[in-house]
Parts: sequence; structure tokens; C-alpha cells
Amino acid sequence: MTDKQLVVMNDFDTMQKASMALFKSGYFSDVKSEAQAIVKVMAGRELGLPAFASMAGIHIIQGKPALGSNVIATLIDNDPRYDYKVKKHDAKECVIDFYRNGELHGTSTFTIDEANTAGLTNNPSWKKFPSDMLFARAITRGARRFAPGIFGGSPIYTPEELGAEVDEDGYIDTTHRIVEEPSHPEIPDSSLVEAAQELGGVVKTTMSLETAENMKDSKGKRYGDMTNDDLSGYSIGIGKLLAKNGLTPEKYDEYQMKLDAIKVILEARNK
Repeated sequence: MTDKQLVVMNDFDTMQKASMALFKSGYFSDVKSEAQAIVKVMAGRELGLPAFASMAGIHIIQGKPALGSNVIATLIDNDPRYDYKVKKHDAKECVIDFYRNGELHGTSTFTIDEANTAGLTNNPSWKKFPSDMLFARAITRGARRFAPGIFGGSPIYTPEELGAEVDEDGYIDTTHRIVEEPSHPEIPDSSLVEAAQELGGVVKTTMSLETAENMKDSKGKRYGDMTNDDLSGYSIGIGKLLAKNGLTPEKYDEYQMKLDAIKVILEARNK
């Protein structure tokens, strides 16, 4: 083994240990596994962030790294090539000038009218902290346009741009969940229910196969007549419905029963 390979292995080992310690602390509720913790820390390392800042400020959504506005502002401050200056910042508009090597490189603006047009202001954080939310959008827009070098070539988004509800600092609001339209992803059958569970479901049943197969979807189609791909989409979709806030106990129990039925059918088919 070469010295360079040894350094890489030792470096990864150190990063892995830090990731494990942060994950096991329980302070980062969006991280569901050790592997997710490592990916977050690795993504942050490529951007020049320490492990704790990566765990707190980076989210991986749909396979894309999403950063809070404070992290993006810090990356700009830490890069000797770039700088920014807030020209205007109130509840209606945020205007930020971006500099490269000391010279004005461009101006980024985000207004409350743009937020209204994009349907953003229904988010509670936009109602409570409009000026902070405008800054988050303006700094991110400007960083992508006028300081792309801080991201090392990676496509960077805010969590909000990828469908998450965020707080006034542009971080994911952990009192809410990301809710996407149900789809039919190509996920191995053995992990369908686990994926749905991660989104909010808990499988706990001794339901018979006959009962499970006679369950019906909203269009009256029997679960037993569905393909594994159909059940895949419903499993993930039901998990996301279970993650929604404000479900009545009756509706929650209904979704749980459907998730249980899918588990029973998939287990029977995989035997």
C-alpha cells in the first residue's frame, strides 16, 4: 500500500468515527442511519466544512445536497475569492451584491412578490420571518450565479427548493416532513416497507394473507391483484401520508392497515 493510499484510508477512518459519534448522539433527527451520517459529512468535507457543521447544515434530498443559508454565507466568507454585501434587507425585498477578487461581480435580488408567485409564503416561516427567508433565497441565488466556486462543482440547493419546509435560517424544519407525490420507484421488494417505515409508518401486524389481498385502494382495486411495482408505489406513498401532521386517529389507523397489508403480501410473494 502506498503512502497516499494509507493517508486516504486513515482520513476516511477519522471521518467515519466522527460521523458515527454525531449520529449516535441523537441530536440530528433527520439522519436515520450511520450511512446517511457519513454521506453528509463527506459532502461537507468536499465543501470545506467540519463534521459538526455538515451534520447540522447539510441535508441530502432526492440525492442532492441542500444547504442552509448560514452555511452558504459562511462558505462565501471563507473563500478568499468571494465576498458579499447586503444592500437592502426588509420584509419586502433582499438585495445582495457579490464580489469576486474585490470587484463587483453581480447582484442577487429576491422579493416577496416572487415568493408569493412561487407559493412560498404559505410556509409558516415565511409568515413569521419574511426578511430572513428573503435573505436565504437571495444569498443562495447569488452564490450559484456569482460564486459557484465555493461549491466545488456540485449542484447546490436550499432545502426549500427541494420541497422541504424550513425555518428562518433556511434549515429543514424538523417539526414537518418533506411530502412528495406518490411514485413508483425502482426499489427492491425487500426494502419497500422499510422505506415506508422510515417516512412514518410502523409495521406491527399478524394480518392473514387473505385479508391483506382483499384490501382495496381508493379506486377499488384489490391489493392481491396488484403487481409488486404497484405495491411499491403505494407502500412509499402511504408512508408519506403517515408522516403528515394533523391525521385523525381513524385515518392514521386506515393507512397503517394498508401498510401492514402490503408487508404481508410482499413477504408471501418472496417466500
